[in-house]
Amino acid sequence: MFKGIKNKIGSYIVEAAILLPIFILGIVAIISVLPAMAKAERIVYQVSDEMRLECISSAFVQSEVLLPMKVTTRVESSDVAVRGFFAYSDIFRQSSGHMDEMISLHWRGRVKQPSLTGIFNDIRIKGSVVGRAFVGAERSVSPGDRRMFESKQDSVPVFIFPNEGRKFHGRNCRMLTSNVSQAVLTERFKKSHKPCKICKAKSIPMMNNVYVFKSGDSRYHRESCSILKRRFIQMDMSIAVKRGYQRCKICGGV
Repeated sequence: MFKGIKNKIGSYIVEAAILLPIFILGIVAIISVLPAMAKAERIVYQVSDEMRLECISSAFVQSEVLLPMKVTTRVESSDVAVRGFFAYSDIFRQSSGHMDEMISLHWRGRVKQPSLTGIFNDIRIKGSVVGRAFVGAERSVSPGDRRMFESKQDSVPVFIFPNEGRKFHGRNCRMLTSNVSQAVLTERFKKSHKPCKICKAKSIPMMNNVYVFKSGDSRYHRESCSILKRRFIQMDMSIAVKRGYQRCKICGGV
């Protein structure tokens, strides 16, 4: 009887001698990777926060290079362990699938820091985030689900007059050639355009939205200027159809 008990105790000791080092190594590995995971989580939060701010500010300042620059500066300045961080945007206030006013951001980088095991000294991380700009426009279509939001389907850009008409037009339609489009007032823009005297556009602050004719007129105007009769915007054809727009009889909508 005592011999059997001794045999069991001996087998337990052997098992403990084999499993205990493995268990300790596992705990050490988990402790080593936790700091890198925390840094990666912080990067995700910073990227998402900048995307949220961009979705708000893009209604006033339109620049597809500002978001990657702000994200890169914020991430790199917050932690010296982040190396080679790079961010870029391939969609800025454009249609993607069934959604309009989309903004995308892709990023990648490395987290370099010493760890207990030496295995997690250099970790590569990457990710993507998409958002939708808040432009204050009323949408008559119901929101899509997550799968529709993230899907990348072929889109066909068309143009509509939001304040009048129920037709959508193609890029080369003659209905668009005499109308106006929106721009941002910058120093570079002012070199090639003159302010409208009727609406006193000269007093418009920098980085504000102004409106110019597509027909070659070099003047820029306020949105309330009496010279501006109609303004067109771009959206995906599928969205225009859902909102009740029909094909232009002149260009066929393409």
